Amino acid sequence: MKKSLVFVPFLLFANVLSNLKEKELQQESYFNSFVAKETKNSWINPVMVTFSLSEDNSLGVKANTKSFSISVNQPIFRSGAIFYSIKYANDLNALNKNNLLLKRRELIKEAYRLVIEYKKAILNRKNIMLNIKNAQIEVKKKKEDFLNGVGDSVLLNNAILKLNSLKLQLVDIENLIENLKIKFKNISDLDISKIVLPKFRLVSKKEYINNNIEYKSAILQKKIKKDLYKMQIGNSLFSVNLNASWNYQDVKYSTQTPLLQNNEKNFYKVGISITLPLSFNSINSINKSKIDYLKSNLELLDKKSVLNNDFKAKIKEIKNIDKKIAIYKKNIKIYEKLITSTQENIIAGNATKLDLEVIKNSKESMKLNVDILKLNKQEMLLELYYKVVTGSNKEI
Repeated sequence: MKKSLVFVPFLLFANVLSNLKEKELQQESYFNSFVAKETKNSWINPVMVTFSLSEDNSLGVKANTKSFSISVNQPIFRSGAIFYSIKYANDLNALNKNNLLLKRRELIKEAYRLVIEYKKAILNRKNIMLNIKNAQIEVKKKKEDFLNGVGDSVLLNNAILKLNSLKLQLVDIENLIENLKIKFKNISDLDISKIVLPKFRLVSKKEYINNNIEYKSAILQKKIKKDLYKMQIGNSLFSVNLNASWNYQDVKYSTQTPLLQNNEKNFYKVGISITLPLSFNSINSINKSKIDYLKSNLELLDKKSVLNNDFKAKIKEIKNIDKKIAIYKKNIKIYEKLITSTQENIIAGNATKLDLEVIKNSKESMKLNVDILKLNKQEMLLELYYKVVTGSNKEI
C-alpha cells in the first residue's frame, strides 16, 4: 500500500466552522490565557494597603487618629516550590492550548465526516434508484411471464416485494440526507452540497504516535504531575519570606498637654522570616503526589499502546477497503464484457434491450460502490490525520 496520498494541510479547511463556533473557541482561548497568567503569578502575595480613622477618649482626652500603611509578606524562597509553581503554570497553559487545538480539530473532523456521509448518501441514493429500475424491469418481465402462463405468481410476488423494499430504502436515504444537512448546519455556515472534500495523506505510524495531539497531552499531563509532586516537596520544607511595610500616622488631641501633643510621623519596617511547616500529613501528601506522578508514566505508556493498536486497526480497515475496490473493479470489467455479449445477443434475437439495461445499471451500481468505498477510505484517513500535528498543519 502506498505511503502517501494527495496531501492537503488541515489548516486550509479550518474555515469550515461556523462563525459562532469560531467565537466560542476564541473565547475559550482568551479564558485559558487569563487562567495561565493567574496561575503563573499565584505565588506572588498581594500588597496590602490600609487606611483607618479612629477616635477615642481612653486617656480622658479625645484623640483623632489617621493612619495609612503599605505592607507585603512575600515568599522569596520556598525550597523549589516557587520554581515548580511557575513551571506548572506554563505546562498547564500548554496543555490547555493543546486540548483546545484538539477540540477545534474534532469539530473540523466532524464537519468533514458529515460531508463524507452526505456524499455517500447521495451515491447510495443513485445506487438505490438504479436498483429500483432493475427491480421494475424484473417485475415487468415476471408479470409478462405470468400473464403468458409461463410464470410463477410467487416469483412475481417476490419481485414486487423487492421493488417495494427498495422504495422504502429510498425514503430512508432521503431522510438521512436531510438529517445530515441539519447536523452540518450545527457546525458550519457553508452549504454541505458545495463542499469539495480534501484528500488526506496516510501518515506513518511513527508520525501518528509521536505527533499525536492526544499523546502530546499525555506528555504534558506527566509534566504537570511531576510539577505538583515537586511543589508538594518544596511546600513541606522551609521557606524564606520578605516582610516590609511603610506606615504613616497622624494623631490630634482635643486638649493638648505636655504629655499629649499632636504628632505626625511615618516609619518603615523591613525583615526576613524563615518558616518551617510541621505537618503530620506532609509525608502522606508527598507520597500521594509521587504515586500520581508515577501513575502518569504508566498512563503515557498506555496511551502510546492504544494509539499503536488504533493505527494498526485503521490500516487494516484501509487495506480491506482496497481489496473490496479491486473486487468491484474486476466486476466492472465482467459487466463490460457482458454488455458487449448482450448487444451481440440482441442482434441475434437471443436477448432484449431490457436485459441490456439491467446489465448497464448493474455496472453503474458497481462504479458507485467503488466511489462509496473511496469515501470510506478517506474517512479512515481523516480519523488518523486530524489528531496529528505535522510541519504543514501545526496551527488551526
